[in-house]
Amino acid sequence: MLKLRVREIAEAQGVSDPVALAGKAGIAYATAYRLWQGKLGSDDRGVGVLLLYRVSRALGVKLSELVVEESGPWKPALIAA
Repeated sequence: MLKLRVREIAEAQGVSDPVALAGKAGIAYATAYRLWQGKLGSDDRGVGVLLLYRVSRALGVKLSELVVEESGPWKPALIAA
């Protein structure tokens, strides 16, 4: 299972909330809020690699630092019909 570390990394750099993250990364607040909550996706929305890349550049970290793999059963974040 994958876990986002966006909030953890952003807070360590002084980005205090999703509003500040949205401004810094140039993304919509709703998207920044989902990332801040650690949500990788749902039935209707996923998180794209290019979006995560944009956030990683804004935070000055590698893309791979934003995502960690946790042990447990694998479940896809988005199921294509």
